[in-house]
Amino acid sequence: MQFSAVASHTDASASSAHQLKSGIITTTNYPVDVPFVVEAVLFDPAQGVDSGSSFMSSEKLSYSSEEGKWKPEEEHFWPEKGNLLFYAGSPILPNVSVGVGNGVTADWSIPTEADTQVDLCFAKVIERCESHSTAVPFVFRHALTQVCIKARTLKQYSYSRSDNNYIQSNVIKVVLDSVKIGGILSKGHFTQEPAKWVVDNDSAIQYPVFCSESGLELGCNRYDSPILNELNKMLLLPQTLSPDAAITEWHHIVIRSSITDTTTGEILSDETYTLPKSSVLPLKKICDRWVMDYKYTFRIAVGLEDSEITVAVTDWTETKEIILGDE
Repeated sequence: MQFSAVASHTDASASSAHQLKSGIITTTNYPVDVPFVVEAVLFDPAQGVDSGSSFMSSEKLSYSSEEGKWKPEEEHFWPEKGNLLFYAGSPILPNVSVGVGNGVTADWSIPTEADTQVDLCFAKVIERCESHSTAVPFVFRHALTQVCIKARTLKQYSYSRSDNNYIQSNVIKVVLDSVKIGGILSKGHFTQEPAKWVVDNDSAIQYPVFCSESGLELGCNRYDSPILNELNKMLLLPQTLSPDAAITEWHHIVIRSSITDTTTGEILSDETYTLPKSSVLPLKKICDRWVMDYKYTFRIAVGLEDSEITVAVTDWTETKEIILGDE
Protein backbone atom coordinates (compact mmCIF):
# COMPACT_ATOMS: atom_id res chain seq x y z
CA MET A 1 0.00 0.00 0.00
CA GLN A 2 1.24 3.49 -0.88
CA PHE A 3 2.12 5.80 1.98
CA SER A 4 -0.16 8.79 2.70
CA ALA A 5 -1.01 10.94 5.70
CA VAL A 6 -3.77 12.86 7.43
CA ALA A 7 -3.01 16.02 9.43
CA SER A 8 -5.07 17.55 12.24
CA HIS A 9 -4.91 18.92 15.77
CA THR A 10 -6.70 17.67 18.87
CA ASP A 11 -5.66 19.22 22.20
CA ALA A 12 -4.21 22.22 20.38
CA SER A 13 -5.60 22.61 16.93
CA ALA A 14 -4.59 23.93 13.53
CA SER A 15 -6.27 25.81 10.74
CA SER A 16 -4.89 28.95 9.15
CA ALA A 17 -1.81 29.11 6.93
CA HIS A 18 1.81 28.92 8.04
CA GLN A 19 3.08 31.55 5.64
CA LEU A 20 4.78 34.67 6.98
CA LYS A 21 1.42 36.37 7.41
CA SER A 22 -0.41 33.30 8.64
CA GLY A 23 -1.44 34.51 12.08
CA ILE A 24 -2.48 32.03 14.73
CA ILE A 25 -3.81 28.53 14.11
CA THR A 26 -7.06 28.12 16.01
CA THR A 27 -9.21 25.21 14.78
CA THR A 28 -8.90 21.44 14.51
CA ASN A 29 -8.37 21.26 10.74
CA TYR A 30 -4.83 21.60 9.46
CA PRO A 31 -4.76 23.92 6.40
CA VAL A 32 -4.62 21.92 3.20
CA ASP A 33 -2.74 24.67 1.36
CA VAL A 34 0.24 24.57 3.74
CA PRO A 35 2.81 21.75 3.33
CA PHE A 36 4.85 20.40 6.23
CA VAL A 37 8.12 18.45 6.60
CA VAL A 38 8.39 14.82 7.70
CA GLU A 39 11.36 12.77 8.87
CA ALA A 40 10.84 9.00 9.29
CA VAL A 41 12.96 6.01 10.28
CA LEU A 42 12.22 2.29 9.92
CA PHE A 43 13.37 0.22 12.88
CA ASP A 44 13.04 -3.15 14.57
CA PRO A 45 11.14 -2.58 17.84
CA ALA A 46 13.27 -5.24 19.51
CA GLN A 47 16.46 -3.32 18.71
CA GLY A 48 15.22 0.27 19.08
CA VAL A 49 15.16 3.40 16.96
CA ASP A 50 18.94 3.85 17.02
CA SER A 51 19.33 0.71 14.90
CA GLY A 52 16.88 1.94 12.26
CA SER A 53 17.33 3.10 8.68
CA SER A 54 16.02 6.22 6.99
CA PHE A 55 12.58 5.94 5.41
CA MET A 56 11.91 9.63 4.68
CA SER A 57 14.54 12.35 4.99
CA SER A 58 13.11 15.83 5.70
CA GLU A 59 10.55 15.35 2.96
CA LYS A 60 7.80 17.83 2.19
CA LEU A 61 4.21 16.63 2.29
CA SER A 62 1.59 18.49 0.29
CA TYR A 63 -2.13 17.98 0.07
CA SER A 64 -3.54 16.48 -3.14
CA SER A 65 -7.06 17.79 -3.68
CA GLU A 66 -7.58 15.26 -6.48
CA GLU A 67 -6.81 12.30 -4.23
CA GLY A 68 -8.00 13.89 -0.99
CA LYS A 69 -4.86 13.09 1.00
CA TRP A 70 -1.40 14.32 2.00
CA LYS A 71 1.41 12.96 -0.18
CA PRO A 72 5.21 13.16 -0.09
CA GLU A 73 7.22 14.35 -3.07
CA GLU A 74 8.40 10.81 -3.78
CA GLU A 75 6.37 7.60 -3.69
CA HIS A 76 6.84 5.48 -0.57
CA PHE A 77 5.33 2.07 0.16
CA TRP A 78 4.75 0.49 3.52
CA PRO A 79 7.41 -2.04 4.54
CA GLU A 80 6.19 -5.53 5.37
CA LYS A 81 7.51 -5.48 8.94
CA GLY A 82 9.06 -3.26 11.55
CA ASN A 83 7.98 0.06 13.00
CA LEU A 84 8.05 3.50 11.44
CA LEU A 85 8.74 6.55 13.59
CA PHE A 86 7.55 9.83 12.05
CA TYR A 87 8.36 13.40 13.10
CA ALA A 88 6.55 16.29 11.42
CA GLY A 89 7.23 20.01 11.63
CA SER A 90 5.65 23.21 10.39
CA PRO A 91 6.29 25.84 9.07
CA ILE A 92 8.85 25.13 6.38
CA LEU A 93 11.51 27.70 7.21
CA PRO A 94 15.33 27.64 7.25
CA ASN A 95 15.38 27.99 11.04
CA VAL A 96 13.14 24.91 11.53
CA SER A 97 14.58 21.41 11.07
CA VAL A 98 13.38 17.85 11.63
CA GLY A 99 15.61 14.94 12.64
CA VAL A 100 15.12 11.52 14.19
CA GLY A 101 17.19 12.31 17.29
CA ASN A 102 15.48 15.47 18.57
CA GLY A 103 12.43 15.64 16.33
CA VAL A 104 11.54 19.22 15.40
CA THR A 105 14.09 21.85 16.45
CA ALA A 106 13.95 25.57 15.84
CA ASP A 107 15.87 28.75 16.58
CA TRP A 108 13.06 31.22 17.10
CA SER A 109 12.71 34.97 17.38
CA ILE A 110 9.42 36.71 18.11
CA PRO A 111 8.60 39.42 15.54
CA THR A 112 7.11 42.65 16.83
CA GLU A 113 4.87 43.08 13.77
CA ALA A 114 1.52 41.38 14.32
CA ASP A 115 1.07 40.45 10.65
CA THR A 116 4.33 38.43 10.55
CA GLN A 117 3.42 35.94 13.27
CA VAL A 118 4.11 32.30 12.45
CA ASP A 119 2.75 29.32 14.38
CA LEU A 120 5.45 26.73 15.17
CA CYS A 121 3.97 23.20 15.31
CA PHE A 122 5.27 19.67 15.80
CA ALA A 123 3.99 16.07 15.76
CA LYS A 124 5.19 12.52 16.40
CA VAL A 125 3.66 9.21 15.27
CA ILE A 126 4.79 5.57 15.57
CA GLU A 127 3.12 3.03 13.28
CA ARG A 128 3.50 -0.76 13.08
CA CYS A 129 4.02 -1.71 9.47
CA GLU A 130 2.07 -4.96 9.91
CA SER A 131 -1.05 -3.12 11.11
CA HIS A 132 -0.58 0.49 10.06
CA SER A 133 -3.30 3.10 9.75
CA THR A 134 -4.86 3.85 6.39
CA ALA A 135 -3.11 7.22 6.55
CA VAL A 136 -0.52 8.29 9.12
CA PRO A 137 -2.44 10.44 11.66
CA PHE A 138 -0.26 13.48 12.36
CA VAL A 139 -1.67 15.42 15.32
CA PHE A 140 0.19 18.70 15.73
CA ARG A 141 0.87 20.62 18.91
CA HIS A 142 1.79 24.28 19.28
CA ALA A 143 5.33 25.00 20.45
CA LEU A 144 4.53 28.63 21.23
CA THR A 145 2.22 30.35 23.70
CA GLN A 146 -0.77 32.36 22.54
CA VAL A 147 -1.37 35.59 24.45
CA CYS A 148 -4.57 37.54 23.88
CA ILE A 149 -5.06 41.06 25.26
CA LYS A 150 -8.54 42.52 25.75
CA ALA A 151 -9.60 45.84 27.25
CA ARG A 152 -12.72 47.48 28.66
CA THR A 153 -13.70 50.47 30.74
CA LEU A 154 -14.17 49.89 34.45
CA LYS A 155 -17.73 51.19 34.36
CA GLN A 156 -20.14 53.74 32.93
CA TYR A 157 -19.01 57.19 34.08
CA SER A 158 -21.39 59.51 32.23
CA TYR A 159 -24.33 60.79 34.25
CA SER A 160 -26.89 63.58 34.59
CA ARG A 161 -28.50 65.01 37.71
CA SER A 162 -31.15 67.60 38.43
CA ASP A 163 -31.03 70.26 41.12
CA ASN A 164 -34.03 72.61 41.27
CA ASN A 165 -34.29 74.11 37.76
CA TYR A 166 -30.85 73.00 36.62
CA ILE A 167 -29.49 69.87 34.97
CA GLN A 168 -25.83 69.03 35.20
CA SER A 169 -24.67 66.65 32.48
CA ASN A 170 -21.24 64.95 32.51
CA VAL A 171 -20.31 62.97 29.40
CA ILE A 172 -17.15 61.04 30.29
CA LYS A 173 -15.31 58.99 27.68
CA VAL A 174 -12.48 56.54 28.37
CA VAL A 175 -10.13 56.34 25.36
CA LEU A 176 -7.34 53.77 25.16
CA ASP A 177 -4.22 55.05 23.38
CA SER A 178 -1.67 52.23 23.53
CA VAL A 179 -0.70 49.01 25.30
CA LYS A 180 2.72 47.36 25.49
CA ILE A 181 4.15 44.25 27.16
CA GLY A 182 7.64 44.85 28.49
CA GLY A 183 10.29 42.58 29.94
CA ILE A 184 9.40 39.45 27.96
CA LEU A 185 12.01 37.21 26.34
CA SER A 186 11.85 37.05 22.56
CA LYS A 187 14.51 34.52 21.45
CA GLY A 188 14.99 30.85 22.19
CA HIS A 189 15.71 27.35 20.95
CA PHE A 190 12.99 24.70 20.78
CA THR A 191 13.53 20.93 20.89
CA GLN A 192 10.72 18.40 20.46
CA GLU A 193 12.48 15.49 22.20
CA PRO A 194 12.03 16.32 25.01
CA ALA A 195 9.56 19.15 24.32
CA LYS A 196 11.27 22.17 25.87
CA TRP A 197 12.50 25.70 25.26
CA VAL A 198 15.87 27.19 26.15
CA VAL A 199 15.28 30.93 26.13
CA ASP A 200 17.83 33.70 25.75
CA ASN A 201 17.79 35.66 29.00
CA ASP A 202 19.32 38.68 27.22
CA SER A 203 16.52 38.93 24.64
CA ALA A 204 14.00 40.98 26.62
CA ILE A 205 11.84 43.27 24.47
CA GLN A 206 8.89 45.60 24.73
CA TYR A 207 6.12 44.22 22.54
CA PRO A 208 3.70 46.75 20.99
CA VAL A 209 0.31 45.20 21.66
CA PHE A 210 -1.88 48.09 20.56
CA CYS A 211 -1.40 51.66 19.38
CA SER A 212 -3.88 54.11 17.88
CA GLU A 213 -3.42 57.78 17.03
CA SER A 214 -7.16 58.40 17.33
CA GLY A 215 -7.56 56.08 20.30
CA LEU A 216 -10.10 53.36 21.03
CA GLU A 217 -13.14 54.49 23.01
CA LEU A 218 -14.03 51.94 25.68
CA GLY A 219 -17.75 52.10 26.21
CA CYS A 220 -20.73 50.26 27.65
CA ASN A 221 -23.83 48.67 26.19
CA ARG A 222 -27.34 49.99 26.78
CA TYR A 223 -27.42 48.20 30.12
CA ASP A 224 -24.29 50.09 31.25
CA SER A 225 -22.22 46.90 31.14
CA PRO A 226 -18.64 47.44 29.86
CA ILE A 227 -17.94 46.08 26.37
CA LEU A 228 -14.80 43.91 26.12
CA ASN A 229 -12.62 44.75 23.09
CA GLU A 230 -9.97 42.41 21.71
CA LEU A 231 -6.76 44.34 21.08
CA ASN A 232 -4.37 41.70 19.80
CA LYS A 233 -3.51 38.00 19.68
CA MET A 234 0.18 37.20 19.84
CA LEU A 235 2.44 34.17 19.51
CA LEU A 236 5.11 34.49 22.21
CA LEU A 237 7.79 32.27 23.74
CA PRO A 238 6.88 29.97 26.64
CA GLN A 239 8.82 31.29 29.63
CA THR A 240 8.94 31.98 33.33
CA LEU A 241 7.91 35.58 33.70
CA SER A 242 10.45 37.90 35.31
CA PRO A 243 9.59 40.64 37.84
CA ASP A 244 10.15 43.13 35.00
CA ALA A 245 7.41 41.59 32.83
CA ALA A 246 4.49 44.01 32.82
CA ILE A 247 1.65 45.39 30.77
CA THR A 248 1.79 49.16 30.45
CA GLU A 249 -1.26 51.01 29.15
CA TRP A 250 -1.87 54.64 28.29
CA HIS A 251 -5.36 56.13 28.10
CA HIS A 252 -7.05 59.46 28.49
CA ILE A 253 -10.36 60.64 29.88
CA VAL A 254 -12.43 63.15 27.93
CA ILE A 255 -14.86 64.98 30.21
CA ARG A 256 -17.57 67.31 28.92
CA SER A 257 -19.48 69.01 31.73
CA SER A 258 -22.46 71.28 31.11
CA ILE A 259 -25.17 72.97 33.18
CA THR A 260 -28.55 73.79 31.62
CA ASP A 261 -31.37 75.97 32.97
CA THR A 262 -34.45 73.81 32.43
CA THR A 263 -36.75 76.84 32.71
CA THR A 264 -35.19 78.86 29.90
CA GLY A 265 -33.22 76.12 28.11
CA GLU A 266 -30.11 78.26 28.41
CA ILE A 267 -26.76 76.48 28.64
CA LEU A 268 -25.05 78.19 31.54
CA SER A 269 -21.71 76.43 31.15
CA ASP A 270 -20.18 73.92 28.77
CA GLU A 271 -16.58 72.82 29.31
CA THR A 272 -14.50 69.99 27.89
CA TYR A 273 -11.13 68.89 29.19
CA THR A 274 -8.85 65.87 28.87
CA LEU A 275 -7.14 63.95 31.64
CA PRO A 276 -4.18 61.70 30.59
CA LYS A 277 -3.59 58.52 32.61
CA SER A 278 -1.41 55.43 32.51
CA SER A 279 -0.73 52.36 34.58
CA VAL A 280 1.81 49.55 34.88
CA LEU A 281 0.40 46.11 35.62
CA PRO A 282 3.07 43.55 36.72
CA LEU A 283 2.39 40.11 35.24
CA LYS A 284 4.22 38.20 37.95
CA LYS A 285 1.48 38.99 40.48
CA ILE A 286 -1.12 37.35 38.26
CA CYS A 287 0.62 34.71 36.16
CA ASP A 288 3.94 33.07 37.01
CA ARG A 289 4.74 31.64 33.57
CA TRP A 290 3.55 30.99 30.04
CA VAL A 291 3.31 27.33 29.00
CA MET A 292 3.56 26.11 25.41
CA ASP A 293 0.36 25.01 23.69
CA TYR A 294 -1.83 27.19 25.93
CA LYS A 295 -3.71 30.43 25.45
CA TYR A 296 -3.60 33.22 28.04
CA THR A 297 -6.25 35.92 27.87
CA PHE A 298 -5.45 39.10 29.77
CA ARG A 299 -8.34 41.49 30.38
CA ILE A 300 -7.44 45.09 31.22
CA ALA A 301 -10.05 47.35 32.79
CA VAL A 302 -9.20 51.08 32.74
CA GLY A 303 -10.95 54.27 33.78
CA LEU A 304 -10.80 57.03 36.35
CA GLU A 305 -9.63 54.64 39.06
CA ASP A 306 -6.52 52.45 39.09
CA SER A 307 -6.49 49.90 36.28
CA GLU A 308 -7.27 46.26 36.94
CA ILE A 309 -6.17 43.09 35.20
CA THR A 310 -7.34 39.47 35.22
CA VAL A 311 -6.22 36.43 33.24
CA ALA A 312 -7.75 33.22 31.91
CA VAL A 313 -5.85 30.15 30.70
CA THR A 314 -7.22 27.74 28.08
CA ASP A 315 -6.03 25.15 25.64
CA TRP A 316 -6.36 26.40 22.08
CA THR A 317 -9.54 24.45 21.40
CA GLU A 318 -10.97 26.14 24.52
CA THR A 319 -12.49 22.92 25.88
CA LYS A 320 -11.47 23.92 29.40
CA GLU A 321 -10.67 27.18 31.13
CA ILE A 322 -8.98 28.17 34.36
CA ILE A 323 -9.99 31.60 35.63
CA LEU A 324 -7.46 33.54 37.70
CA GLY A 325 -9.43 36.55 38.80
CA ASP A 326 -12.84 37.85 37.85
CA GLU A 327 -14.35 37.61 34.39
